[in-house]
Amino acid sequence: MSKATTVRIIYFLVFCCTGAWLPKLYDYCIYKGLTGPQSALILSITPIMMFAVQPLYGFFADKLGYKKTLLFSTLLASISYLGFLLNVGFTELIIVTIIMSLFYNTIQPVLDSMALQIAKTNHKFSYGSLRFYGAAGFAFTTIITGQVIDAVDITVIFMVSSVTMFSAFIFCFFLKDEVYEKTTVNAYSNVWGVIKNPPLIILLCCVFLVSLSATTIWNFYSAYLKENGATDSLVGYGLSFQGLCELPIFYFSTRIILKLGLKTTLLITILSTAIRMSLYSIIKTPVATLPVELLHGLSWSLFWVVCVEYVNMLVDERWLATGQSLLYAAYFGAGAIAGNYWTEYFLSNGMKLSEIFLLNAGIIFLTGIGVWIFMQKKSAGNIIASAPK
Repeated sequence: MSKATTVRIIYFLVFCCTGAWLPKLYDYCIYKGLTGPQSALILSITPIMMFAVQPLYGFFADKLGYKKTLLFSTLLASISYLGFLLNVGFTELIIVTIIMSLFYNTIQPVLDSMALQIAKTNHKFSYGSLRFYGAAGFAFTTIITGQVIDAVDITVIFMVSSVTMFSAFIFCFFLKDEVYEKTTVNAYSNVWGVIKNPPLIILLCCVFLVSLSATTIWNFYSAYLKENGATDSLVGYGLSFQGLCELPIFYFSTRIILKLGLKTTLLITILSTAIRMSLYSIIKTPVATLPVELLHGLSWSLFWVVCVEYVNMLVDERWLATGQSLLYAAYFGAGAIAGNYWTEYFLSNGMKLSEIFLLNAGIIFLTGIGVWIFMQKKSAGNIIASAPK
């Protein structure tokens, strides 16, 4: 089995796992009877762990090898999901979530780094065409879990997560062993060396602001639909449709970026996110949200590919996993932490999710204006010059 084929399968299985638990974690907190602040804390543990330890994980992945890192992380992550099936209280739930997040968080940045390596050595592939299989896995699982939740209960999401992640662990054995030089460099010193790059800092700030606002989609989409009367099955259809809308964008993402350039593509994705959230704010019928998900490919998939490719351009090849870890820490770490508490704060003060979406649309629109202004300045020359043409 070739490396590209193996990476495709692992992508598919890992995102099957992600699609099973991530969009439904807030619903699970409600099922467990947690309060708003308690739910916000549980939702924030994974991004907190991402922000705190992901750069260290990226460093070790670069030095110890991607295969060893994936084997270690997928196995322990698959076991950790079983902890959610236990009859535990809030304190124990915090511990289980911390353990799960510790091992889950490292997997996707390492897969992205492997995909970038494959694309660099074999021009038949691109990052987007490999990441395509992750979107397929997400779409496949979300629709199934929505149906099963209606038939059983919400705890089934962690059974699906455990099985699919363990399957990913098995396929990791088909990867070839990689040899890396030993190092005595401190991991966080290396992170500082990678991040001392003004264009990278600006990109990470943009990613943080987009994530802060878009986290309301990731973690509260199910609650938003149910606020308008949706069932778990309909939520599953919505999430699955999101995944399906990612497929063509991931597959053709490299061509789109080459055609439009980084500057234009980035602005289009930010504008699409603002429009998408504005539409959520005015829709009152759950089924009517399905056409809005057509924007998911532009607002999420293309945005993410632009960011991944750009970080890849700015970071030395020896530290690909470190660079991608910083990107993940900005979006799924710091941005998600802020977004969870931001959303929960307004919910606890009586705002509806539709109103929060409108507020977030304004933030993303202003972020887009800021990016556009920066791109016009002479200081943005390096960013534009480094973009695909």
